[in-house]
Amino acid sequence: MKKLMKFSAQRIVSIKMILLVVAISCFSAIYAQEKHTVTGKLIEAKSNQTIPFASVSLLKASDATLIHGATSDEKGIFKISAIDKGHYTLSVSFVGYKTVSQDLNIESKGNIDVGTISLNEAVTNIKESVIVAERAKAKSEKNKTTFFVTKKMLDVSNNGTDVLKLIPGVQVDIMQNVSLEGSRNIMIFVNGKERDRSFISQLNPKQIDKIEIVSVPTSNYDGNVTGAINIILKEDRDAGISGQINAEIPTSGSEVYLFPTYSLNYGFKKLNLYTSYNGELSYFDITEQTNRKAWTSPVTNEITSTQEVRQKDWSHRFHYGFDYFLNAHNQINFYGFYNPYSNKHDGTANTQLTGSINKNWQAKKEDTDINTSNFYSVYYKHLFGKAGHEITFDVSNYNLKAENSTEYFIEETDNNTTTQTNTVKPRQNSTSIKVDYITPFGEKFNISAGAKAKFQEMKDRQSPDFNYNEKIYAAYGTVSFKNTLFDLSTGLRAEESVSDLKNSFNKTSFSFLPYATVKYKLSSKQNIQLSFNRSVNRPNIYQLNPAISIDDPYSVRKGNPSLKPEFRNSLFIEHSVQFKGNYFATRLFYNRITDAINDLTFINDTSAFESQVHNMGTINQYGVQLLGAFKLGIATFNPYFRVFDVYTVSNSLTKQYGVGNRHNPTFESGLSAIVSFKHDIALSLVYQYASKRNNIEDNYYCDALYFFSLEKSFNQKIKVSVVSLIPFSKSFIYRGTDIETANFSSHYKGNILMSFPIMFKLSYQFGSGRNRDKINREKEEIDAVPKKGF
Repeated sequence: MKKLMKFSAQRIVSIKMILLVVAISCFSAIYAQEKHTVTGKLIEAKSNQTIPFASVSLLKASDATLIHGATSDEKGIFKISAIDKGHYTLSVSFVGYKTVSQDLNIESKGNIDVGTISLNEAVTNIKESVIVAERAKAKSEKNKTTFFVTKKMLDVSNNGTDVLKLIPGVQVDIMQNVSLEGSRNIMIFVNGKERDRSFISQLNPKQIDKIEIVSVPTSNYDGNVTGAINIILKEDRDAGISGQINAEIPTSGSEVYLFPTYSLNYGFKKLNLYTSYNGELSYFDITEQTNRKAWTSPVTNEITSTQEVRQKDWSHRFHYGFDYFLNAHNQINFYGFYNPYSNKHDGTANTQLTGSINKNWQAKKEDTDINTSNFYSVYYKHLFGKAGHEITFDVSNYNLKAENSTEYFIEETDNNTTTQTNTVKPRQNSTSIKVDYITPFGEKFNISAGAKAKFQEMKDRQSPDFNYNEKIYAAYGTVSFKNTLFDLSTGLRAEESVSDLKNSFNKTSFSFLPYATVKYKLSSKQNIQLSFNRSVNRPNIYQLNPAISIDDPYSVRKGNPSLKPEFRNSLFIEHSVQFKGNYFATRLFYNRITDAINDLTFINDTSAFESQVHNMGTINQYGVQLLGAFKLGIATFNPYFRVFDVYTVSNSLTKQYGVGNRHNPTFESGLSAIVSFKHDIALSLVYQYASKRNNIEDNYYCDALYFFSLEKSFNQKIKVSVVSLIPFSKSFIYRGTDIETANFSSHYKGNILMSFPIMFKLSYQFGSGRNRDKINREKEEIDAVPKKGF
């Protein structure tokens, strides 16, 4: 009986334990099923910029008890997990902004997305001052420096090019050509996908979140690239219809300097259709002067040439394309443009020879300049299941057809020639195929690899013997590692170039282009970085074409089909620091260019000054660079300063013409400044100046370039601007060159004649519908056509 009672008691306990475990399990399952997650995104109401590191609190609605809390990430996204059903208040706060609260009633199953929450600035008036919160200016990262687009920058910008002008180290010249740290061999990207300066000029500045400056191009960049600019857009893009229009009104008939743009986007379900336009019109009076002296015993002959012309430069580029999202893992894009353009210099030419012989040559100059280029590409992207794991394919084609002719009608001459004509009819076709693969490897490593093939044909229809073909095959890979203190990255790009010129040569060359960068985190606000990379610059069609051009009876110009590529090695160490939202970086650098492609000028057998492109030797640069982004009261300043010594070493060919080794200290400087006032009024200044810099034979320079603008915004959709270009000068030297040798000297100046140019700008933005994503993709690099004038 006792055994039975003992067994029964044990059984009852066991049953109770089983029931308890089952009850706990059921309760846990029910509890787990009823847990919820709340997500959302924070933006600034006025500029639509994301707001990182804001506080998000979930409070009980009945008594405001804090239940959970979170902080938004760098993209403004927040997430609060493990929430029970119930009635809550969601509270969002950030220094400098008004606190936002909204009711949240959690009843249904699943996660809850509260969407986008807009925060308005909290303005505190203290006497006449206005204090608002503002984003950090910049920060240093592996291979790049990131500059954040602030409200002040948006206040004085009408398009993407205006934003670039405000970034230290970026130079935008009078014709909107973009350079980075003095080099034009750069690539411009939008969200990591290549675009060109024309595309950037029609971007709405409010779409731009930040700009990444890449001083050390990795191996997946084309081999000729010395740096890159990556414009990061806000993640959301408009669905429905959206766009903007930028128009400019000149106030003087003698100076026409216009860059009108429009963009239009239509989004519907999985499809985005877009088109845009950017124009360039610059009509100026130009005086080009050249003074040359040749020392022949016992006299000195002097040649003075003057051309007074009217520059008529216009371009109309129409962009179009579509994005199609097949599903969450597959995307396809088509992009193209059509671009007719012309650059004419019509006027008079006068050349005088004095010395052993006195002669005078006068002519009327007329240009014919007809150019048409177009580009098409198809792009496909596949995203694998793992974040950061993707593969892309790109096929593109670029075509250029042009006719460039200059005709001189002789008015006074001592010989029998009545006309002199220089004509080239270039034709270029390029096709590229590219594939890239990226995958993370564990938590700290990342690996990427790719291949690219480019086939191009260049010919001159005026000269049947010039038919140049080039094939470039590239394979590349990179490996990167990151932990708490170190950020390491290294890679290699291998290129094979096969080129041939009809009835002349067939050459094959190999290039190995390594890069490496090491970044060490000294503290949460300080970093030090050591970087190296090697790049190659191949000659373009105009440098290779041996066609002869004659500007006067004593000048001859031609290309050189035997040119070799030039190579550039770059090494620098940089220290950067952030303090109170400001940024400052100091860099020591060394650059070495071998087989440098330069113009060689000499006196030929006919006693004429002949200029031909050659590989002329080695150029060394070493110096220091300083740049920063600072706020002082109601103003922000972005200075840039670079001082360095240029030391050139002539090769054996160059020494035969009496060109020795040279060195010359030089500097580059830039400054952008913004002052913001009440009532959405802002004033800005952009200033750029560089001293003379020496090539292997010549020195080149230009005048200081500066712009003033006054902006007023209305309802965040309409902006009116008054812009003045170089207001305190009647002329502007856009390019000058000096040559001094043992046998001759040559001095050239190209001057724009101007009054007090003021322009009015009008910008209008419109849109309807909600936000959605848009594919940004790569565009094939296109050789820049050398221009007359500026």
